[in-house]
Amino acid sequence: MTKAPGTVWRLTRATVAGLVPASRRLWRAAAGFTRRHPRGVAAWSLLVTAPVWAVASAPLLPLPPADPPVLAAVAAIQAERPVGYPVGGIDISSHDHRQFGIHWPTEVAAGSAFVYVKATEGSTYVNPHFAADYSAARRAGRYVGAYVYARPDRGDPVGQAEHFLRHARFTRDARTLVPFVDLEWPYAGVRTDACYGLTPVQMRAWIHAFIDRIERGVGRKPMIYTNTNWWNPCTGNDASFGDHPLDIAGYTAKPPKLPAGWTTFALWQYRPGDPDERHSHDRDVVNGEPSALRALAWPPPPGA
Repeated sequence: MTKAPGTVWRLTRATVAGLVPASRRLWRAAAGFTRRHPRGVAAWSLLVTAPVWAVASAPLLPLPPADPPVLAAVAAIQAERPVGYPVGGIDISSHDHRQFGIHWPTEVAAGSAFVYVKATEGSTYVNPHFAADYSAARRAGRYVGAYVYARPDRGDPVGQAEHFLRHARFTRDARTLVPFVDLEWPYAGVRTDACYGLTPVQMRAWIHAFIDRIERGVGRKPMIYTNTNWWNPCTGNDASFGDHPLDIAGYTAKPPKLPAGWTTFALWQYRPGDPDERHSHDRDVVNGEPSALRALAWPPPPGA
């Protein structure tokens, strides 16, 4: 799901036994690649006026002049969306700016209702495109959230979580999604084993410290992005996070097997993006109707 900081490539994990892809970035690397309703101008002009609750939000950046959606791309995006999962979205990082960037009119026309943008990795890296992409998605009327790529090999889980909270621009409004934490295989260039050199006991402790700090910062359980083939071996089948929303990665016709502790998922990343193709981004669907997406936003709906 991420690429090496400071580059625009995102390397995805390898497909496990040719079945469930283990992670979007290493999958693309193995494949030879590198790595969240038209609304009109009025919707694009919506600004965030609610109080900031983690860090001060930077001013929204202007969108480029509007141009029409690319109808062929709209049709392809809609056709590839899994049957029975009508609410689609994308997640993006600096990888998506390698050549083409994000064409917002096409995403809006295709019904990409939400956007997750990578904010940070480790305790120093900040995605240089985060502010512009986050602002553009909000102006396009999308639900928007930030995500962090976790680096257990660098230790300091609390420090990494606090670095994320300083840059993620959380706002208390009904269009801001809970953050997600990307926990998966190391991408190419990270000199460690699949589990970042940690035992399952160490990994469980690291994730708990990381996740708990984010939860204290945002006042709600963050979502976890992972794949069963990484989670179960590296955490020792830890089932203690099953009450967190899950973003499950798997590029199969049906949702993949869930990790230990989960009986359902909130999002499913069903397709990886390719930086060498226009309009190709990591694509996700919500498990349910639009109300399921609203349940991930602030403030949470009554009874959620």
